[in-house]
Amino acid sequence: MGTTTAGNRNSCMLHGAVQTIKSIEGAVPIIHSTSGCGVQQYAGVSSLSGNGGSGYTGGLGIPSTNFLERQVVFGGSSRLREQLKNTVKIKDGDFYVVLTGCTPELVGDDVPAMTKELQEQQYKAVYISTPGFKGSLHNGYTAALTGLLRQFDKLTLTPGEKGPIEKNGRLVNLLGIIPEQDVFWRGNLKGLKDSLKGIGANANVLFGPDADAQEWTTILNAALNVSFSAHSLEVCEWLESNAGIPYVHFDGYPVGAQQTGELLRCIGKQLDLEEEKVESWIARKENGERYYILQFLDAYYKYGFQKKFALVGDSAAVLGPARFLTDPLGLLPALIIVTDDLPEQVRDSMVRQWKEWHPDSEAKLVFESDAKIIEELLLAGDIELLLGSSIERRAAKRKGIPFVPVSFPVADRIVLTKGYAGFDGAFTLLEDVGGSILGHDSRPSPDQTAAGCGEAKEAGDQQRLYPESAERFNFGENQMKRNRV
Repeated sequence: MGTTTAGNRNSCMLHGAVQTIKSIEGAVPIIHSTSGCGVQQYAGVSSLSGNGGSGYTGGLGIPSTNFLERQVVFGGSSRLREQLKNTVKIKDGDFYVVLTGCTPELVGDDVPAMTKELQEQQYKAVYISTPGFKGSLHNGYTAALTGLLRQFDKLTLTPGEKGPIEKNGRLVNLLGIIPEQDVFWRGNLKGLKDSLKGIGANANVLFGPDADAQEWTTILNAALNVSFSAHSLEVCEWLESNAGIPYVHFDGYPVGAQQTGELLRCIGKQLDLEEEKVESWIARKENGERYYILQFLDAYYKYGFQKKFALVGDSAAVLGPARFLTDPLGLLPALIIVTDDLPEQVRDSMVRQWKEWHPDSEAKLVFESDAKIIEELLLAGDIELLLGSSIERRAAKRKGIPFVPVSFPVADRIVLTKGYAGFDGAFTLLEDVGGSILGHDSRPSPDQTAAGCGEAKEAGDQQRLYPESAERFNFGENQMKRNRV
């Protein structure tokens, strides 16, 4: 028999493809599947990614064939034809992407033929096979990107236009930061793009508001691909084989001056950029980080920031933050839990990288996606600070320690432009961690509250008499890779 996973945060392949396509400006995803698939993607992913919302092409208004029993028996090709015809009338987009769910894949609908009919009407349209049973949303991200690249001629070129591709020696494609699965994806992509500008390199971030209009037309012109996740390696390998673009891979995005400096030196070397300019930019940012850390030292010592911490999240988003908290901040890593499914060689690589960075660290690196097992590990661990998803908030509460929501799912905060990647992302992480520690340590206990004025004493009495109401209105708590070239 199969096994079940409590609190699954990795969803399915179709959901990963939907959130990838809808994060491309001008792209319109069309779900060829049951009505529940779109609803689950919205309720179980988009809404839990820092309350990111629907956008123009997502949410409950996403185009869908709403596959029913009738289509299971007689096939859903005619229903797809009807949906395509209606979608182009009401959803204006640069191109349309048909994404297939489990049921039509099992039925065997001729999706390529239906998509071709739309192409013959002079619409740019492609289809990608993304049945949920084939993998997690990480596989959906990979399938969406490789699917677009394999059908690139149907999106940007008309027959006869294809010719030699000119390379831009200063252009790189940033891959591996998955929209919505990385709650801070917009801010992380912007942080990396801004960091690269300082050394004279341009970045195609491909997703979100910071992707320029021409990025998807110049993806094949890049001189280098930069991967921040094992889930983007297949995309990098395809681009290397078919477009001659080499790649470098990092086990997660960089946080802070030291890590971002390593990234920029690697990219500068690959692009043959002026070394003096690269080092000057890095030195400038190192000085800025040193200044702000010095400003923060009073609070660091006053409130005892040097805590043992645990961090739970996707592979692309754990090593960078954990490394920054350890050095230069001096916190003590105790437990790092990676929640996405990774090949054994990738796991070994992450463990090896961590040991190279911190050979004396006693931190335990665990690969686990089951929320129940993760909670047991956290409760048994000797930790004083927890960074993770909203699922881990309960463990922090049970242990009575500060909690920082940094990984998917995040249900109790709004995330729009915030990010942790790059030079300035380190300050955001520092502020979030610091705010959580100060907010937790500065809350008065019921006894301290009762010892104050009469109103405070009355409030303390109410908390003892009505603990459920007190918890409900406790706003302070409830609102609360390295490179392998």
